[in-house]
Amino acid sequence: MREYQPSILPEENNTITIQSIPQFDMEEYDFNNPKELTKFFFQVERVCRNSRLYKNLINFLREYSDMNKCSFFKNINNIDTYSMKIHIHHDPLTLFDIVNIVYNKKSALNEYISVASIAKEVMWNHYTMKVGLIPLSETIHEIVHNGYLFIPTNIVFGYYKTFIRDYEPYIEKSLKDTLLRNEFLSEEYNYEKETKILKYEPVYMDISGLYEIPKTEDILSILKERIDNIDQKLEKQQTL
Repeated sequence: MREYQPSILPEENNTITIQSIPQFDMEEYDFNNPKELTKFFFQVERVCRNSRLYKNLINFLREYSDMNKCSFFKNINNIDTYSMKIHIHHDPLTLFDIVNIVYNKKSALNEYISVASIAKEVMWNHYTMKVGLIPLSETIHEIVHNGYLFIPTNIVFGYYKTFIRDYEPYIEKSLKDTLLRNEFLSEEYNYEKETKILKYEPVYMDISGLYEIPKTEDILSILKERIDNIDQKLEKQQTL
């Protein structure tokens, strides 16, 4: 029977001794690159929206805060059926704005920055209701994002002003100007004027004297004549 031989260790002069492991400092995103930074913000957004915390919060708001119907069209809701989609819209600060502001705060204070750390703080602000939210039907949501419908700040749910107060040093000036403008427009808000785009107002065209709708029998006659001409051409091709 063959005797077991232990593996031979390398001689001392062939051994590489590592005194310390170098720190891994490669970043997934280049925060000095605006495009990379925007990608980072979008990734944080996705993590927040897809998290169980976010979904649980939205379900809670739908059930206990009456966020299962459109704020502009009350008859559109998903109480009885989920075929009607009601979106929870962030306003006046978008989710992207909130992510950006939280990043600015962590960056200014030299705090640890990662997708998870930003997302955690963003969700903490959601659970303390320091964000503005409003339920909108799918169509209204699209109209709002396209800039055709203004949402007054006094009808949104949540203490978004507390968030603005707490994070004020980290909000960019252009966004501050937009927020001030929204507050001013909300004070001067005229519901009838601002929601005119939502009203059904058909436009009628008077084409009398310009165009006469052809009779059905005339159209059928023209089609029959066209088909006969095609059949005659096919017969001629077959006889050649």
